[in-house]
Amino acid sequence: MNEWIFRTFSPIIKVVGAGCNLRCTYCFYFGHQPKINIMGNDVLKLVLSECLQAASFVRFIWHGGEPTIAGAEYYRKILAIEDKVRRDGQKVTHSIQTNATLLNPQWIDLLKSKRFSIGVSIDGPEYLHNFARINANGRGSFREVQKGIVLFRNAGIKFGSIAVVNSYTVNFPEEIFWFMYNQKISFSANACVAYPSDPEEVRQLTISPMQFSNFLLRLLDLWLKTDDPTFNIKPLDDIIKGILGRQPSLCRYRGQCQMYLTIDSNGDVYPCDEYLNQNYNFGNLRQTPLKKIVQSTNLNEYYAGRTIMQTVCQNCQWFNICKGGCMREWGGSKSITDPRETEFCKARQFLFEEVRDRIQLLGYSKKEILNV
Repeated sequence: MNEWIFRTFSPIIKVVGAGCNLRCTYCFYFGHQPKINIMGNDVLKLVLSECLQAASFVRFIWHGGEPTIAGAEYYRKILAIEDKVRRDGQKVTHSIQTNATLLNPQWIDLLKSKRFSIGVSIDGPEYLHNFARINANGRGSFREVQKGIVLFRNAGIKFGSIAVVNSYTVNFPEEIFWFMYNQKISFSANACVAYPSDPEEVRQLTISPMQFSNFLLRLLDLWLKTDDPTFNIKPLDDIIKGILGRQPSLCRYRGQCQMYLTIDSNGDVYPCDEYLNQNYNFGNLRQTPLKKIVQSTNLNEYYAGRTIMQTVCQNCQWFNICKGGCMREWGGSKSITDPRETEFCKARQFLFEEVRDRIQLLGYSKKEILNV
């Protein structure tokens, strides 16, 4: 048996590239959604084989664009290939992030197998969701999403969700919280933040890091009042875990970008799904095995930036919680700034302090809280 490249590997697989049936105006693929490039069979087999040779625990993340465009039978093929390639004792899981608008009985039959964990993209009640999540005709997609959710519920399929917080919805934390809570949908609140490479249409919908921190704190206050352990909100759950000395699950708080490599539909390998451009292309699996890509100069130069950042940040009281955050927040490896001077860092420190104070009010002792 070959030596594993990773202990745990969570590849993000773009089986349809940027292709999507919706036209969400904050999407970082804005303008590219009509380009549907489904991963061919030869590339798919190669990707699965390479990933399954990489770690004893592989967590496939099927993302897009809209990954369900490939069809339910495509994913049955994925499971069949996995069953042939997977080694004895190897742990493999699958998760799929979907807008839930293309679901049909074939999809429901597949997802009832419980081999996939499911995330639904929904931004809150109809008037908030439809602000940015529109279809190709410019109409809101909320009712189509709700039909998909009804299919899940009727089949007893569990799911979580991602809600993107934009310049409009950031003003409605209460409405978003109670909508999700009353529907019993645990969710991850993801900020729509601007990066230099984003198109102007996307930048108009962005919020500041401090706006997002205040939004999260309002969610936390509402969540704590429910005293409901069955409901979950990320990234708040991860921040609380970090403060209590536990292992977060989100990549930005783990300090381990390498385990989340992204593979595009043509086999190109990138650091993550927010860096799908040629400046950050580490190679293609059709020409280079994954092990060699991981050992390549390009990849190691990129991740050297994280080492520099961690050296700068290691004396910060919050370092054990955030590990410096996402590389993209402080310029990435090709334009390194002092992460402590970014607005992301300042907003995060404010958020961590406020969350810690609320945890103390819940009765956790200083010994239980991780030296912060």
